[in-house]
Amino acid sequence: MSEFLELEAQDGIRMTWNVIPGTKQDAANCVVPVSAIYTPLKPNPAIPVLPYGPLRCRMCRSILNPFSIVDYVAKIWVCPFCFQRNHFPQHYSISESNLPAELFPQYTTVEYMSTAETGPVVPPVFLFVVDTCMIEEEIGYLKSALAQAIELLPD
Repeated sequence: MSEFLELEAQDGIRMTWNVIPGTKQDAANCVVPVSAIYTPLKPNPAIPVLPYGPLRCRMCRSILNPFSIVDYVAKIWVCPFCFQRNHFPQHYSISESNLPAELFPQYTTVEYMSTAETGPVVPPVFLFVVDTCMIEEEIGYLKSALAQAIELLPD
């Protein structure tokens, strides 16, 4: 149990499985859906800031991460979400001994510098999804909780 708490303390994320299925068969066999609760404003001074833009999957636009499967010989990475094979750019000199920071297991959360390719920095967006199929009294409690949560958000 302490392993799960350590992972949550590291990145502010809690997952149902704490792993992403590695194959389509594993994903199909999951009874409980793969999901995550993420705390985006959790203070973490150890997050590295990378001086380049993210490498994105050409199919689903997810970003290269430690859960990606990497073929060092063919210079290809497999997206853990859609299983699309993606080539590393020519300027990446990647090998098992020379990894980009995104593939280090301890760097599951990183920040990227804004580049011309990624566009200007935009402020974060907060989305609250609320199920309103509840009794009147619970809706009152929900409104109060949402009002308190909105006060905690940055301007």
